[in-house]
Amino acid sequence: MIQLNQKQKDVRIGMIAGAVFSVVWVGMGYGFIDIGLPLWVTTGDRLAYVLKSEIYAALMLLFGIMAVAGQRFFSDQAIEGQTDGLPKAITINLRYIQNTMEQLVLMIIVHLAYAATADSGDMKIIPILVSLFIVGRVSFWVGYHQNALSRAFGFAVTFYPTAVMMFVTLWHMGV
Repeated sequence: MIQLNQKQKDVRIGMIAGAVFSVVWVGMGYGFIDIGLPLWVTTGDRLAYVLKSEIYAALMLLFGIMAVAGQRFFSDQAIEGQTDGLPKAITINLRYIQNTMEQLVLMIIVHLAYAATADSGDMKIIPILVSLFIVGRVSFWVGYHQNALSRAFGFAVTFYPTAVMMFVTLWHMGV
């Protein structure tokens, strides 16, 4: 059996907590929130619904970019765009932007593919997952500024639901 050091154990706890939180969030969303869904006639209608929902998730990327732009503007050291020797807060925010871009692109692709294969009644999952993504990104960002290991929870909350939806979509496609 592989022995984990304390940092690895802490990350594992954050990842497991994020996975459990995600399951609870989706379950609560399905069980307690009545999301009025429009009547979809075509796949194009479902794809448009996904894109309209994803704009809220994209706010997480916008906020990160805004934060770095503001930090660079007020930093004599960073205003010229250099990346070496930046203050820790800017470095963390740049990493947040990079990870958010990666997660956002993957999520949008998966959600669009899901919408192209799902029944109209199954579309309720999209706004639930978008809201979960927002919670995950905020948790990741705040956690990262507190302690780099504390970003694990937020990472899990954004990554695991997308990974699960990818496999669900592949299953719908018969792959």
